[in-house]
Amino acid sequence: MIGRNGSGKSTLLRILGGVMQPDEGSVVAAAPVRGLLDLNAGMHPDLSGRENIVINGVLSGLLKSEVLSRMDEIIAFSELATHIDQPVRTYSSGMKLRLGFSIAAHVDPEILLIDEVLAVGDLSFQEKCLTRIDRFRKQGCAIVLISHDMSQIRQFCDCALWLDAGQVKATGDPDKVVGAYENAARAAGASARAAAGEPEDGPNRFGSKEVVLSDVRVSDSAGYPVSAIEPGASLLVGFALSASKPTPAQVSISIADGEGRLCFDANSETDGIVVPQIMGKMRFAIDLERLDLAPGAYFLSVGIWRSDWSEAYDMHMDSYPFEISGDTKLLGVLSPPRRWRILVD
Repeated sequence: MIGRNGSGKSTLLRILGGVMQPDEGSVVAAAPVRGLLDLNAGMHPDLSGRENIVINGVLSGLLKSEVLSRMDEIIAFSELATHIDQPVRTYSSGMKLRLGFSIAAHVDPEILLIDEVLAVGDLSFQEKCLTRIDRFRKQGCAIVLISHDMSQIRQFCDCALWLDAGQVKATGDPDKVVGAYENAARAAGASARAAAGEPEDGPNRFGSKEVVLSDVRVSDSAGYPVSAIEPGASLLVGFALSASKPTPAQVSISIADGEGRLCFDANSETDGIVVPQIMGKMRFAIDLERLDLAPGAYFLSVGIWRSDWSEAYDMHMDSYPFEISGDTKLLGVLSPPRRWRILVD
């Protein structure tokens, strides 16, 4: 299931899991339903990780003897052996999620509901979680997955359901449904930002304003404003900085894709650029000589910071959308120039 926050995905999943009751209609399940809806649910903070494994395993339908026989495997999967006999209240949020997933992953589900829990822990642990989910799938477990990671949807799912404001917008082939959803998200994001102009203070703009960032322009190499470029084309980012008194500063620029993944990040310090003290109004430009990014929607961030990076003067986060044109379906964000060769002996 895919869709914007508030579209009804988690509500539907909770109805499927019996956590919530529908106002009308009914849910019929052909086997017991297991849910990874909240990995911290049922965790007792004063009990140890080991004790919580027993309690949560029994609550999930296993006999106590079955939980104990799987104890070592659960602990090994969680990678929490050195902390397993400590109270769960001493665990970080990430450790609790690891423990919760490890318990749920050893219940042998026939129907499994997953609500945005595949990003547990570091990258290696995430990969282990995904491998376990894929194993369930190959063993015939029916899985209903909510995710904002479109590559996961394309990789794991046989069917996709797009929800919008509680209504089904599309269902069917994951690639087609995800493509339609991404196109709608790009159009909505571009329209909203175009209407908003320069971002207002809030999640997309913050800082002390001792130096003010304004008049950000995204252009091609000739200086013409663009909203879409070809893969590998250049991008010129221009902006103005103003301050009422001489102020030392550093400049940052980054690009994220439509799923929030950071694709590019640079700043004046790492690039060895000495930024003059900002006084009055000054104009800057950064020429990104080529963007070898996969086709899709992207968002540009620009910021001006104290010289020691301790505070933002004016940060415009994900405030300037643009698109890399093309229809190629790539799971990654990088699309470097490439040449194929087939050598025959």
